[in-house]
Amino acid sequence: MSSLRIPSRRPQAGFTLVEALIAMVILSFGLIAVTNLMLVASTSNTVANQSTAAASIASQRMEQLKSLSFTDAGMTAGGDLTTDTTGFFDDIQLPGVGMVHTRWQVTDVDPTTKFIVVRSEGTGVLAGPRSRAEFTTFRVQNPT
Repeated sequence: MSSLRIPSRRPQAGFTLVEALIAMVILSFGLIAVTNLMLVASTSNTVANQSTAAASIASQRMEQLKSLSFTDAGMTAGGDLTTDTTGFFDDIQLPGVGMVHTRWQVTDVDPTTKFIVVRSEGTGVLAGPRSRAEFTTFRVQNPT
């Protein structure tokens, strides 16, 4: 009796071409998602920088206006800023942040009260209104 030997099949080692292509497609989608994530993070960082700068500048301008005497509160702080028909304005270029536009207006409510509004915002394409900071206060004249 002779025994027939059937050659054993060895499992193939490695990947087929289809498996390699599928892996490349999955990797491509993963890289696209990571790239998009980096773009969104960069945009958010720019807006956050301009928002912080706008809030800081608006706060400084409000403090300058509040520190003026009551009779000078309608004037520009220091007299070095220009005016237009809607109030006073100032553009400040900050390194690493860009241009921040600040506008303020002092309105007489009555002879003893003034209303002060200060608004700052970044002028970048991505930031614009998303970086706006606005502060308001009333200023009342102390009785003498």
